Amino acid sequence: MKPGRSLEKLVAYLERHLAASDKILVESPKRLPDKTTGRLREHDVVLTVTTNHHRILVAVECRDRSRPVGVPQIEGFAKKCSETLVDKGVIVSPCGFTATALLKSKALGIKCLCLDQVDVLPWIFNDINFKQFHTLYNQFDFTVIPEEDFPKIPKAFDLINERAEVISVDHLRISLFNSIKERQKDTVPPEIGEKTERFRFIVPNLAIIDKDTGVVKKVKHINASVNIVTNVVEVPVSFHEYKDATLKTAISQLAVAKVDFGFAKGRLVINNKIETGGEIVFISDEDNPITSMETGDE
Repeated sequence: MKPGRSLEKLVAYLERHLAASDKILVESPKRLPDKTTGRLREHDVVLTVTTNHHRILVAVECRDRSRPVGVPQIEGFAKKCSETLVDKGVIVSPCGFTATALLKSKALGIKCLCLDQVDVLPWIFNDINFKQFHTLYNQFDFTVIPEEDFPKIPKAFDLINERAEVISVDHLRISLFNSIKERQKDTVPPEIGEKTERFRFIVPNLAIIDKDTGVVKKVKHINASVNIVTNVVEVPVSFHEYKDATLKTAISQLAVAKVDFGFAKGRLVINNKIETGGEIVFISDEDNPITSMETGDE
């Protein structure tokens, strides 16, 4: 993922959540044509607002830098908005803006938003941490049990489905994981430490074929032995306010934790939209759909 993309995805999510209207389309990133050259130029986030016979484009620039945004960045973005026929420009900065940048932004019609980190939020404990459990499945041993014994134990064999297609070990692992999930779905939190567990599972319409003789027997079930290691880490939570840099008024308040599920990395966000409630979302570092759960009104 390119530098700064994480901030762009977070801001795009916030704008979608705040808009909450089918008349506002939020896209990130989006490329718009230059009015002079016709070349496509990329904006971090673009809101297309459609009301009756009007169509308004709002471009959002996400400045994920270690210092406040200055006048050159304001001027450069204002020029880019003009050249891509954007109606309204917005800059978001986690590190704020210089005083002269705020003056310049007002003169050029650029809105400045901050994503400030704060020490506390009134609706959540300030010492909260998430516990994240990591489970590794290190070693797999499979024993295939046929419904009937072979005349002679095969020296080499394949597993096949009803279409005589060979089934791979990866396919068995997927079936095993489904069995593990079914057994462990009521175990919350998971057991910490290392252990070896044994499972018995069934793959429908599976058969075993002796590669030397061609004899086929249906599979009754599969026994599996798995080495499982589970540990837990505490993930710190940071608090943020999404707000207007000049008015200093909070638009939304966030509790954010960077999480790593192994198969996906990203941010777990508790978002409290001022006066209207909030939701819990996972925003992947990759360009995957955001998953969310409403938490209701305050």
